[in-house]
Amino acid sequence: MPETKFPIEIKPDRRVVHQYLAAVCVNIISLAQGTAIGWLSPFLPLLISTDSPLTSGPVTDIQATWIASLLCVGAIFGTVLFGWSADKFGRKFSLCIAALPLVGFWACIAFGGHVEILYLGRVLAGLGAAGVFLLVPLYVTEISEDRIRGSLGAFFILFINMGTLVSFVVGTYLSYHITSYILIFLPILFLLCFMQFPETPQHLIRCNKIEAAENSLKYLRGYTSSAEHESMLKEEMNKLMSQIAIRGKDSNNESSIKWADFAPFSTKKAIIIGMVLVTLNQFSGCFALINYTAQIFADAGSELDPNVAAIIVGAIQIAGSYASTLVVDRCRRKVLYIITAFGSAIGLSAMGVHAYLKVIGFDVSVISWVPVASLSFVIFIASVGMLPLTFVILSEILPHKLRSFGGSMCTTFLWVVSFIVVKYFPVLVEVLGMHGCMWTFAGCCAFGVFFNAFFIPETRGKSIDEITLAMGNKSKN
Repeated sequence: MPETKFPIEIKPDRRVVHQYLAAVCVNIISLAQGTAIGWLSPFLPLLISTDSPLTSGPVTDIQATWIASLLCVGAIFGTVLFGWSADKFGRKFSLCIAALPLVGFWACIAFGGHVEILYLGRVLAGLGAAGVFLLVPLYVTEISEDRIRGSLGAFFILFINMGTLVSFVVGTYLSYHITSYILIFLPILFLLCFMQFPETPQHLIRCNKIEAAENSLKYLRGYTSSAEHESMLKEEMNKLMSQIAIRGKDSNNESSIKWADFAPFSTKKAIIIGMVLVTLNQFSGCFALINYTAQIFADAGSELDPNVAAIIVGAIQIAGSYASTLVVDRCRRKVLYIITAFGSAIGLSAMGVHAYLKVIGFDVSVISWVPVASLSFVIFIASVGMLPLTFVILSEILPHKLRSFGGSMCTTFLWVVSFIVVKYFPVLVEVLGMHGCMWTFAGCCAFGVFFNAFFIPETRGKSIDEITLAMGNKSKN
């Protein structure tokens, strides 16, 4: 009968709308973080030039590398801080706190006239980045149903890339100080929007706030007071509470992580996979290339204005990130990662070939479009799979008790690797040449193809318990 079928057909859409709203609003801080990351590309050449907006004058090449890399230093320390805060005070509170360093970053840009103030601002941006990269995927994973967890998780890189493009565009067409006056409002907007959303049900249960957990789950799933929905709510609450009870996750032992917790093979394997994934994420070269986009195009001799080229790359990056939200829950994670890592290796190899031909004196004027086209392709294909899947898979494979602590470990390691890559990228260019750097990055992407094929389990559509079981079973095969 039509009367009984109609509600059933619309139920899935109605049940996920609040999860999508929460994911979008929490990722406003990802957008804000993206602007802090993208700020460097349009303004680093200005800071180095004689037209530097700093009262202390142009920055030196060494100072420029510190400006680029201090974000990673701040993130290393911030990851430890926010990893502790996430368990102590909750995901929501910690995310709100993470917005404050981003406000501080833009204040340093707006009112600081000396390079030392820029150093401080970049450290603050790193503290914010630590909270964003650790807490946003964690929050989204815990509020999402299994069937849409991948799509909502892919919003993270999409919003990061949108913020990067905003910085590219605003930095190209507006002044150094006007840019900071405008973008300082993004973390404030996040606070205004996100504070209305609930804490994750899992954290509330661990804090023994059962009624608050029920209200959170009721909101996120769109449950009403009907008998059917009350039954579904009770069933899901019982499932969450039993999972947490089995893992010993109550308010008395949440913080008592012991060496024995690392003993299971599945746990050790998850940590190792996480470390390798974040290393490959950075040695894909995408983060370093984004930081130096304008400078790379200028050095490559592209006829495009470097800042315009950076805007094009940023737009393509967003297209890739959006495509990821469409395919991540429709394709197997392994297949998507392998294809995009292989594509990234091909694109980086092409950039290396162009740079090598230029070094040996070959006339590359007729193929001056290759760096733009190749980097655009790399950023697009990596944004579809390799980059966002790093954080999606990482949040899925870690066992529940160690999700926050293990996530902190892997994210800290990510920022250590990121610091090395960003700080010493100019040095690597001098030692290996641009072609050597691109081929090194390509080799890392190729390694990612084989590593994913042989060591990472499929996680699409599986519950966290099923994934953990698969990790353990893998060792017996």
